Formats: sequence, structure tokens, C-alpha cells
Amino acid sequence: MKTTPYLTSRSVLGISLVATLAACASAPTSKSLDEARATYSRAAADAQVVRTAPVELRKAQQALEKAEAALRAGDDAIDIEHYAYLARQRTEVAIQTEKLARAEQAIGEASQQRDRILIDARTRDAEAQRGQAEAARKLAEERQAAAQASRAQAESARARAKTLEQQLDELKAKQTERGMVLTLGDVLFDTGRATLNPGAARAIDQLATFLKENPARTIEIEGYTDSVGSEQMNQTLSERRANAVKNALMDRGIESNRIAARGFGEDNPVASNATAAGRQQNRRVEIVISGTSR
Repeated sequence: MKTTPYLTSRSVLGISLVATLAACASAPTSKSLDEARATYSRAAADAQVVRTAPVELRKAQQALEKAEAALRAGDDAIDIEHYAYLARQRTEVAIQTEKLARAEQAIGEASQQRDRILIDARTRDAEAQRGQAEAARKLAEERQAAAQASRAQAESARARAKTLEQQLDELKAKQTERGMVLTLGDVLFDTGRATLNPGAARAIDQLATFLKENPARTIEIEGYTDSVGSEQMNQTLSERRANAVKNALMDRGIESNRIAARGFGEDNPVASNATAAGRQQNRRVEIVISGTSR
């Protein structure tokens, strides 16, 4: 019996889904990963999504498998959150692709219906059927307009999902339980200073562009230091550095009510302060991105 491309694609994704979910059954758990699994499972079980968006669905599966592997290997939670986020995002692209295909089909059917109605109307008495034909034409056009609006909405949602994914990749932001987090190292400032270096302009420009293109997003700027010097000095320095980044964004047109800045001094180290390399990692500014895009 000849196997169609649709059945082959659906069978491959079905086998992959079974294998992926079987691996999940005995794996440790993660809230974000559980959500990614559930989202992917629903999409992969939808025959229309499998048929119209096999490539995006496969990318989502690969990201999910990476998250599963990272969880089993005991990798950092940030890496697991990042891959789980990519899996959800790519699954959403697949879902929106299917909606777009469905909307385009509806447009075609509405257009064919309108043509049939017009042809039938010509064969009837023009005067007697004019009102009925006009009403039918309006109904067909309304249905076509609704289908076009649905397609435009699906296209817009898919474009937003892809654009957001690209923007966050360019910023090198990581998905965490707090949201997307962008880490700026100590290269932004000279040692013991809170004035931004000229080399920081590119990172600040990228962040400002992202915020302008996503007006519903807000951020919290968190300044951190190593343990060199007094605790009070480091607290003050971290606050000044966080505010320096906030002021730089405001200079680029970002509203102050979208930016919160706080200093945490020596708190929440990401590495040991016993080594120079560890202290360098602890001297940082973290940008926590919140909200949703419009």
C-alpha cells in the first residue's frame, strides 16, 4: 500500500512524541518543563498541526529533548528553563501556522461560495432574485472578510512569536523562574566606579530597542558586587550602577515607569568570591524582563 507524505510525517512525529513522553515518565520534574511537555503534547496530538507545521513541531521536540537531557544530567536550572521556553515558543509557532492554513482554506471556500451564488443568480429572473443575490453576496463577503481577519490575526501572532524569540536570542537572555534574565558583566564599569564605559553603549542600545518594540514589557535592573570592600560601600556601588543603566535607558526614550532599579550589594553571588574569576562573575548587572508583548 502506498504511504502518503502526510501519514509518513504524522507517523514520524507520533513515534517521536511517544519516545519523548516515555522519557519524561521517569525524569525529574520542572514546572517550566512540565508546561512545555503539555503544550507540545497537545500540538503533536493535533493531526492538522502535524500536517501543516512538521518542521516547527520537530524544532519544538528537539528543544524539549534538550531540556529533558539537561534535567537528567543535573544541569543548571537556567539552561533547563531556556530550552523549555524554546520548546513552548516553537510549539506556539507551529500552532499559529496551522491556524493560518485553516484561515486561508476558509478564504478559498468563501470565495468559491460567492462565485457559485453569483452564477446561480444570473440564471434566475434578474429582477425577482436581485435582493436575494445581494444579500447572499454580502453574506459571502462578510464570511470572506472574517476569514481574512482570522488569517491576519494568525499571521500577526506567528510573527510576534518569531520576532520575540529572535530578539531574546540577540540579547542572550535566559528564561528563569523570575522571567527572562539578561546578565551584563563588569565590563560595563571600571573597578569601583558607577559610570558606564563607552563599550556598554551597544548592549544598552539593544535593550532600549527591544523595550521600544515591546511596549508592554517592563524591566527590573539589579546591581551586584563582589565581596571586596565594606558591605555598605558595595551596597551603595550596586545601587549607583543599577541607576546608571536606568538613566542610560531613559536617555534613549524609555519611560521611567517601565524601569525599576535596585542594588543588592554582595547578596546572591553566582560564584565564589575566593577567586578572581569568581569575583568577576559576581560583579554584574542583571536585567529581569517582565510583562507580555503587544
